[in-house]
Amino acid sequence: MVKRITRPLTMLALAASLGLGALAAQAQPAPGDTPPPPHAMHRGHDFDGFAMQGRLLKEAGVTDAQRAQLKQIFEAAHNDLKGQRETGRQLHERMEALFTAPTVDANAVEQLRQQIAAQHEVASKRLTLAMIDASRVLTPEQRAKIAELKKQQREKMKQRMKDRGQHRKDRQGANPDNPVPQPFTER
Repeated sequence: MVKRITRPLTMLALAASLGLGALAAQAQPAPGDTPPPPHAMHRGHDFDGFAMQGRLLKEAGVTDAQRAQLKQIFEAAHNDLKGQRETGRQLHERMEALFTAPTVDANAVEQLRQQIAAQHEVASKRLTLAMIDASRVLTPEQRAKIAELKKQQREKMKQRMKDRGQHRKDRQGANPDNPVPQPFTER
Protein backbone atom coordinates (compact mmCIF):
# COMPACT_ATOMS: atom_id res chain seq x y z
CA MET A 1 0.00 0.00 0.00
CA VAL A 2 2.78 2.43 0.88
CA LYS A 3 4.47 1.93 -2.49
CA ARG A 4 1.25 2.76 -4.32
CA ILE A 5 0.96 6.05 -2.48
CA THR A 6 4.65 6.91 -2.48
CA ARG A 7 5.14 6.72 -6.24
CA PRO A 8 2.31 9.16 -7.11
CA LEU A 9 3.50 11.52 -4.41
CA THR A 10 7.05 11.29 -5.70
CA MET A 11 5.82 12.02 -9.20
CA LEU A 12 3.77 14.95 -7.92
CA ALA A 13 6.78 16.34 -6.08
CA LEU A 14 8.90 15.91 -9.19
CA ALA A 15 6.29 17.63 -11.33
CA ALA A 16 6.04 20.49 -8.85
CA SER A 17 9.83 20.79 -8.76
CA LEU A 18 10.13 20.83 -12.51
CA GLY A 19 7.29 23.30 -12.90
CA LEU A 20 8.67 25.73 -10.37
CA GLY A 21 12.20 25.19 -11.66
CA ALA A 22 11.09 25.94 -15.19
CA LEU A 23 9.29 29.04 -13.99
CA ALA A 24 12.40 30.25 -12.19
CA ALA A 25 14.63 29.38 -15.15
CA GLN A 26 12.46 31.32 -17.55
CA ALA A 27 12.63 34.35 -15.32
CA GLN A 28 16.45 34.27 -15.27
CA PRO A 29 18.42 35.83 -18.15
CA ALA A 30 21.21 33.80 -19.70
CA PRO A 31 24.72 35.14 -18.99
CA GLY A 32 25.47 38.02 -21.32
CA ASP A 33 21.89 38.24 -22.59
CA THR A 34 19.42 40.98 -22.01
CA PRO A 35 16.70 39.71 -19.73
CA PRO A 36 13.66 38.35 -21.53
CA PRO A 37 10.44 40.24 -21.06
CA PRO A 38 8.70 38.87 -17.99
CA HIS A 39 5.67 37.92 -20.01
CA ALA A 40 7.82 35.26 -21.71
CA MET A 41 6.58 32.90 -19.04
CA HIS A 42 2.98 33.98 -19.55
CA ARG A 43 1.81 31.83 -22.43
CA GLY A 44 -1.47 31.95 -24.21
CA HIS A 45 -1.00 35.36 -25.78
CA ASP A 46 0.01 36.15 -29.33
CA PHE A 47 2.83 38.26 -27.95
CA ASP A 48 4.98 35.89 -25.93
CA GLY A 49 8.64 36.49 -25.07
CA PHE A 50 10.02 35.94 -28.54
CA ALA A 51 7.54 38.25 -30.22
CA MET A 52 8.54 41.24 -28.15
CA GLN A 53 12.10 41.22 -29.33
CA GLY A 54 14.24 40.74 -32.40
CA ARG A 55 13.12 39.59 -35.78
CA LEU A 56 9.37 39.54 -35.17
CA LEU A 57 9.29 43.16 -34.11
CA LYS A 58 11.35 44.11 -37.14
CA GLU A 59 9.11 42.13 -39.49
CA ALA A 60 6.03 43.72 -37.92
CA GLY A 61 7.42 47.19 -38.64
CA VAL A 62 7.86 48.26 -35.02
CA THR A 63 9.77 51.53 -34.81
CA ASP A 64 12.74 52.21 -32.55
CA ALA A 65 10.55 54.52 -30.45
CA GLN A 66 7.98 51.75 -30.00
CA ARG A 67 10.73 49.28 -29.10
CA ALA A 68 11.98 51.66 -26.42
CA GLN A 69 8.47 51.93 -24.99
CA LEU A 70 8.02 48.16 -25.04
CA LYS A 71 11.37 47.67 -23.35
CA GLN A 72 10.40 50.13 -20.62
CA ILE A 73 7.03 48.40 -20.07
CA PHE A 74 8.53 44.95 -19.73
CA GLU A 75 11.50 46.05 -17.64
CA ALA A 76 9.05 47.64 -15.19
CA ALA A 77 7.06 44.40 -15.01
CA HIS A 78 10.29 42.42 -14.66
CA ASN A 79 11.39 44.63 -11.76
CA ASP A 80 7.98 44.35 -10.11
CA LEU A 81 8.25 40.55 -10.20
CA LYS A 82 11.88 40.23 -9.05
CA GLY A 83 10.93 39.66 -5.42
CA GLN A 84 8.62 36.84 -6.41
CA ARG A 85 11.51 34.72 -7.66
CA GLU A 86 12.99 34.30 -4.19
CA THR A 87 9.56 33.71 -2.71
CA GLY A 88 8.94 31.09 -5.40
CA ARG A 89 12.21 29.36 -4.56
CA GLN A 90 11.30 29.30 -0.90
CA LEU A 91 7.85 27.87 -1.63
CA HIS A 92 9.47 25.25 -3.86
CA GLU A 93 11.87 24.25 -1.09
CA ARG A 94 9.01 24.01 1.39
CA MET A 95 7.02 21.82 -1.00
CA GLU A 96 10.03 19.59 -1.52
CA ALA A 97 10.47 19.30 2.25
CA LEU A 98 6.82 18.36 2.67
CA PHE A 99 7.07 15.58 0.11
CA THR A 100 10.34 14.22 1.45
CA ALA A 101 9.11 14.08 5.06
CA PRO A 102 8.49 10.62 6.52
CA THR A 103 4.76 11.40 6.58
CA VAL A 104 3.23 13.73 4.02
CA ASP A 105 0.84 16.25 5.57
CA ALA A 106 -1.90 16.63 2.95
CA ASN A 107 -3.29 19.76 4.60
CA ALA A 108 0.10 21.48 4.59
CA VAL A 109 0.63 20.50 0.95
CA GLU A 110 -2.76 21.94 0.03
CA GLN A 111 -2.07 25.19 1.88
CA LEU A 112 1.28 25.53 0.14
CA ARG A 113 -0.29 24.72 -3.23
CA GLN A 114 -2.75 27.54 -2.64
CA GLN A 115 0.10 29.93 -1.80
CA ILE A 116 1.91 28.94 -5.00
CA ALA A 117 -1.29 29.39 -7.02
CA ALA A 118 -1.82 32.82 -5.45
CA GLN A 119 1.75 33.81 -6.32
CA HIS A 120 1.22 32.68 -9.91
CA GLU A 121 -2.01 34.68 -10.03
CA VAL A 122 -0.21 37.86 -8.94
CA ALA A 123 2.48 37.31 -11.59
CA SER A 124 -0.10 36.50 -14.24
CA LYS A 125 -2.03 39.67 -13.47
CA ARG A 126 1.09 41.85 -13.62
CA LEU A 127 2.20 40.28 -16.88
CA THR A 128 -1.24 40.66 -18.38
CA LEU A 129 -1.20 44.37 -17.47
CA ALA A 130 2.18 44.67 -19.21
CA MET A 131 0.69 42.98 -22.28
CA ILE A 132 -2.21 45.43 -22.27
CA ASP A 133 0.23 48.34 -22.03
CA ALA A 134 2.29 46.86 -24.87
CA SER A 135 -0.81 46.44 -27.02
CA ARG A 136 -1.44 50.18 -26.65
CA VAL A 137 2.03 50.92 -28.03
CA LEU A 138 1.56 48.75 -31.10
CA THR A 139 -0.85 49.49 -33.90
CA PRO A 140 -3.63 47.01 -34.70
CA GLU A 141 -1.77 46.13 -37.90
CA GLN A 142 1.45 45.43 -36.00
CA ARG A 143 -0.36 43.24 -33.48
CA ALA A 144 -2.03 41.32 -36.31
CA LYS A 145 1.33 40.89 -38.08
CA ILE A 146 2.99 39.60 -34.88
CA ALA A 147 0.08 37.20 -34.35
CA GLU A 148 0.45 35.91 -37.92
CA LEU A 149 4.21 35.50 -37.56
CA LYS A 150 3.69 33.60 -34.28
CA LYS A 151 1.16 31.34 -36.01
CA GLN A 152 3.72 30.61 -38.71
CA GLN A 153 6.33 29.83 -36.04
CA ARG A 154 3.94 27.41 -34.31
CA GLU A 155 3.25 25.65 -37.62
CA LYS A 156 6.98 25.35 -38.33
CA MET A 157 7.57 23.98 -34.84
CA LYS A 158 4.73 21.50 -35.23
CA GLN A 159 6.25 20.28 -38.51
CA ARG A 160 9.72 20.10 -36.96
CA MET A 161 8.39 17.97 -34.10
CA LYS A 162 6.57 15.72 -36.53
CA ASP A 163 9.79 15.30 -38.54
CA ARG A 164 11.72 14.49 -35.36
CA GLY A 165 9.19 11.85 -34.42
CA GLN A 166 9.46 10.29 -37.86
CA HIS A 167 13.26 10.38 -37.64
CA ARG A 168 13.08 8.61 -34.26
CA LYS A 169 10.81 5.92 -35.70
CA ASP A 170 13.17 5.46 -38.64
CA ARG A 171 16.16 5.08 -36.31
CA GLN A 172 14.42 2.49 -34.14
CA GLY A 173 14.39 -0.03 -36.95
CA ALA A 174 17.94 0.77 -38.08
CA ASN A 175 19.89 -1.06 -35.36
CA PRO A 176 18.05 -3.75 -33.41
CA ASP A 177 21.06 -4.21 -31.06
CA ASN A 178 20.93 -0.57 -29.97
CA PRO A 179 17.34 0.65 -30.22
CA VAL A 180 16.33 4.21 -29.45
CA PRO A 181 14.56 4.31 -26.08
CA GLN A 182 10.82 4.73 -26.21
CA PRO A 183 9.33 7.93 -24.83
CA PHE A 184 8.32 7.78 -21.17
CA THR A 185 4.62 7.79 -22.05
CA GLU A 186 4.96 4.55 -24.05
CA ARG A 187 6.69 2.59 -21.27
